[in-house]
Amino acid sequence: MSNFDNSLNKLLHDAAAHLDAGRKDAAREVLQQALSLDRNNLATWELLWRAAYNLDEEIFSLKRILKIDPKHGAAKQRLATLQPAGATRSISQPLAQPTSPRTAPRRRKRQQGGILLLLLGALLSVVCVSITGLALFRGGYLPFVFASNLTATAMAERNASCQALIDRTIQASDNYCGDTNSNTACYGNNTLKAELAPNAAQRFSERGDIIPVTELRRLSASPLNLENNEWGIAVFKVVANLPRSLPGETVTMVVFGNATLDNQSGESDNLESFYFSSELGQIICEKIPFDGLMITSPDGGGVRFAINGTELTLMGNASIKAVRNGEMEVSVYKGSARVVSNGQEQYVGAGHSSSVKLGGENGTQSISAPSEPEPLTGEELTMACTMTGSYCSPGEIDPVSEQQAQNEIQSAITSTPTPIFTPTITRTSSPTEPPTYTAVVLPSVTPSRTQTRPPTLTRTPTRTPPPTATNTPTQTNTPTATLTFTPTNTAIPSPTAIAPAQPICGSVLLSPLVNTSPNVLAMDITNNSGSDITITRFFAYWAKSQPSQKIDRLFLNGPEIWNKSDPNSPSDIPTEGDWLGGSDLTILNGAVGNLVIQFSNALELSGYEVHIVFGPPVDCQVVGTK
Repeated sequence: MSNFDNSLNKLLHDAAAHLDAGRKDAAREVLQQALSLDRNNLATWELLWRAAYNLDEEIFSLKRILKIDPKHGAAKQRLATLQPAGATRSISQPLAQPTSPRTAPRRRKRQQGGILLLLLGALLSVVCVSITGLALFRGGYLPFVFASNLTATAMAERNASCQALIDRTIQASDNYCGDTNSNTACYGNNTLKAELAPNAAQRFSERGDIIPVTELRRLSASPLNLENNEWGIAVFKVVANLPRSLPGETVTMVVFGNATLDNQSGESDNLESFYFSSELGQIICEKIPFDGLMITSPDGGGVRFAINGTELTLMGNASIKAVRNGEMEVSVYKGSARVVSNGQEQYVGAGHSSSVKLGGENGTQSISAPSEPEPLTGEELTMACTMTGSYCSPGEIDPVSEQQAQNEIQSAITSTPTPIFTPTITRTSSPTEPPTYTAVVLPSVTPSRTQTRPPTLTRTPTRTPPPTATNTPTQTNTPTATLTFTPTNTAIPSPTAIAPAQPICGSVLLSPLVNTSPNVLAMDITNNSGSDITITRFFAYWAKSQPSQKIDRLFLNGPEIWNKSDPNSPSDIPTEGDWLGGSDLTILNGAVGNLVIQFSNALELSGYEVHIVFGPPVDCQVVGTK
């Protein structure tokens, strides 16, 4: 047997061993070398089929298999599933295009091997092929001559084993965790590793163990392993906290496979903020093409929380996969979602997905705006089908457009609220009654501030302008005088309200300003700074189309923090009045705070500018306009 054949056999044997152990990256590197020796080897392309990262790579491998062996049953069946009759799909370049400078020597070796094979003669070739077949068969995969039928059988057996393990695992999780109460985590199936709070009173080490989310700090689940019959699953029940949700409704979150969840919610009863990552290269079953997180919401209800620094509002069902230093992808199967990252928002309807790039120190911090919605892939449908028994094909999904998703989410977050944990203020008003707010009670944190309070600014119509001021007929020093305050007005008394000069925060994000009622502006503040932050100054300016327009009240996370009824624009708080006594102006690390500005009159369409300044340790500001 030639050295050429020995080298190829060893490469294929090594690649198969890597794949069986879940080391997909290592297998792909070895298969690159195998392709440089022989690009028409059937066993190589069968292994590349198993090592594909996406549908384009899988389809490309399947077509190469069928080009070598048109009767390959498993490849024909799979390709028919991925590309129904009449369907077209653009295929990217093959994953295995050798780019190494050593390609040329390898080609020379291949040519030398071919010449050597011809010289050895027909008898030696027959013996060589027989030995090669035996070696490949004993290695756990199949020789090129007999690969077709045996490979299909082996794959069918593997998929059957996977399906049996999946069915047992999901059934066990349902049995143990089906009646779990809200704000708890349940140990659904082995193997899970959990880091609990120091004061945790219950264990979390066996199937059926249930603990409050306040006692869970970190959870890691194991990948699907056929040999050990392992597939880690944890089931969370969290309160459905959007205003349209009914009291007591819960959202189910299932962490499955090689995934990790870090709870950043602190002492909050609900799982309102966490970091999540799922790994590649550990999938060995077609039914579970990726590890991740499945979220299921009750009809009409929904949830909002922060994942990896991204705010997700969901009304419906979705899955999440997040690869460190890669991307976090939100795939929506039912209903609508809103993804806010890097100060920008994206609405996603059923049948589509949106992704955010991840990076930062741990590789799990959102570092980009959400992408435009894209149609769901076959892998996402396969996973949803396995986990829920639904959404197995595009025809089982009721599509929702981006505009429909926006309308549904906006309607949900501005409806009459129920008491929830989410730091959001909504209101119900009538023409004859003042607005009524539902205060959200969060853990009491008394901020520590040592900043010097600016001097109190008093604007009265009897104040004498500076000598250089230019008086107009409407700016007389009488009780009925009216001063017009604009950024260039020379009649503004000293000290003049000047916009903050602090640098823009790089790790504290401000969502777009939203009208939640005619005279209210609301915004979310996402704290990814690594430490708790405290608001020290609020500055706002708006166009003078309404001379009597004032800021009436400010709210943070529910409670009122200021209600001094400031003078006209611009407003500079606390310069124009201190924060209310006992106000909690702190936003915890990893949390999302909700700031609400209530004006005295209905808002104009545009012309508003808001600056929110935070003291040490960040000492920076965020700016929003409308």
